Amino acid sequence: MPPSFGSRLYQLSRDCKTMTHLNQILAQIVHAGVSNHQSSVSALVAFSASSPAGDLHIASLLFAHMEDPGSFAYNSMIQGLVNAGFAEEALSFYTRMAMARGEGSRPDKFTFPFVVKACALLSAVGTGKGIHGRVLQLGLSLDPYVCSGLVCMYSEFSELSEARTLFDETPERDPVLWNSMIGGYAKCGLMEAARQLFEEMPCKNVGSYNAMMGGYVKLGRMDCAIKMFEEMPTRDIVSWNTMIGAHARSGSVGIAWELFGRAPERKVSTWGAIISGFAQSSQFDDALEALKRMLVEGARPNKAILVSALSSCSHLGALEQGIWIHGFVEKLGLMLDDTLGASLIDMYSKCGFLRGAKSVFEDMQNKGVCTWTSMIYGLAIHGHSHEALDLFTEMERLQIRPNNITFVSMLSACSHAGLVDRGHEIFSRMSQVYGMNPTIEHYTCMVDLLSRANQKKAARQLIGSMPIEPDVFVWGALLGGFSLHWRHMLMNEDLGKKLARLDPGDSGTYVLASNIYASTGQWNDAMRMRTMMTDLGVRKKPGCSFIEVDQIVHEFLAGGKVHPMSRKIYEMLDHIYREMKTEVPQFSQWVLEFNTRLCTNGYGERMNR
Repeated sequence: MPPSFGSRLYQLSRDCKTMTHLNQILAQIVHAGVSNHQSSVSALVAFSASSPAGDLHIASLLFAHMEDPGSFAYNSMIQGLVNAGFAEEALSFYTRMAMARGEGSRPDKFTFPFVVKACALLSAVGTGKGIHGRVLQLGLSLDPYVCSGLVCMYSEFSELSEARTLFDETPERDPVLWNSMIGGYAKCGLMEAARQLFEEMPCKNVGSYNAMMGGYVKLGRMDCAIKMFEEMPTRDIVSWNTMIGAHARSGSVGIAWELFGRAPERKVSTWGAIISGFAQSSQFDDALEALKRMLVEGARPNKAILVSALSSCSHLGALEQGIWIHGFVEKLGLMLDDTLGASLIDMYSKCGFLRGAKSVFEDMQNKGVCTWTSMIYGLAIHGHSHEALDLFTEMERLQIRPNNITFVSMLSACSHAGLVDRGHEIFSRMSQVYGMNPTIEHYTCMVDLLSRANQKKAARQLIGSMPIEPDVFVWGALLGGFSLHWRHMLMNEDLGKKLARLDPGDSGTYVLASNIYASTGQWNDAMRMRTMMTDLGVRKKPGCSFIEVDQIVHEFLAGGKVHPMSRKIYEMLDHIYREMKTEVPQFSQWVLEFNTRLCTNGYGERMNR
């Protein structure tokens, strides 16, 4: 082949913009001999791994066919893997790179910023410090680009003194390094230190303002964030997204949409900010409405947006809309990764369609911990406890490491099936096998398990041995499984006051104590709890429920009368109530017991008639 052909091929590879172009160029490379055009293959690896239009799987295949990958190809793979969230795989490539014999394959200043980012993502403190040592050996610690990566890593580890030492020892500090240090303080909530460094920064840029604004938003100091936003000389997409998302998360629907309308450009990330923000603030209807607007405007949602939409469907019980989103995922040809697959399973389970959840789970090729956990949880809430336990056993057999939520689901399954011994075994495995410290949620499940099994003494002993302060849900789980006689004895120990002290501003604690007093006939104490609520200005957030009819979700608030059919609904409820009082013996006592059971399991008041 003439030299000009190789040069032309290399230029085409560098200019590659689509997978179609890649396939055309690759056909020429294969025809000419891959070994003769390693630089062109390396350029295609870079496109496939790092470009939004690329494909990491294709990049891996191309890389595997390179006889002697250079640092450029290694760096491209590491960068692509880290940006896609595959931190462990990125570190594996770094290890291969460090062990490679070729002179052109050694790690350089473009390698380490992404390698230390992988360590930060994995919270791999020991590995990160080891790589820092390698940076020192290679004399790269003073490079601002490398130093910025290390500062970010130590900030993620909450080792800000180490991060500040690196910052102070770097003689040439570019804006990226300044912003990394400011961002480190902001992420850890040290806004005074961040502000001081911000004021000292000689040439502030949009990234500096964004770091400060993000820190204020994280701490809930919206007044400071808004002021910073208004003071910005120029704003980029991150600035707008930060403020739109912050207002959406705080439930300020109108302001979020107003800012959204003012944004000079709307990218997918902007839609993501408002949709995920609404979902996180329980504005589920607004989240789904925003998704509809996005589609009407011709924008294509990414996986993160679809996950937020599916979460909204789960909370609303909007099965029809969830099924439509599932169909849309298939229409887009999106592969179900661990997060998206888990969201679909969770949606189907919470909407009561367990068969749909099982179908998604069985069809998935690569199941991660989130997928397994969602399926276990779905089986547990539908009463299929033994099936959930079998799935957990299979998960362990495949060496998929469970997480905290997996264990909450498993303990819940044991509780509903009355499997005390198996529950103890799973609770012990958390710390003894997986090195996880039980959280308040795990203790709540164990107390609930023991209480339901009538093991009162063991339940109280477990609460007494807890290394963390029991909250209202722990006490609720204890009382929920006890008879009226035992509840009366416990409340005589003035457990009501103890509950109220747990969180004086939380209405749930007073409601729980009041209802338990009522269930034991201690009406004066029940009224005392309600009076304490009033005197302290604590207001109970009304409960709400959702019903989906023909893809329209109807919201009902406890005692609310805003629904257009409220009068007819209340008339029908009164009719049903009167019929039940006539037909069901001791109906009033049953209502009281049912109400108490709901409250002691953390669900709040459901029936107050």
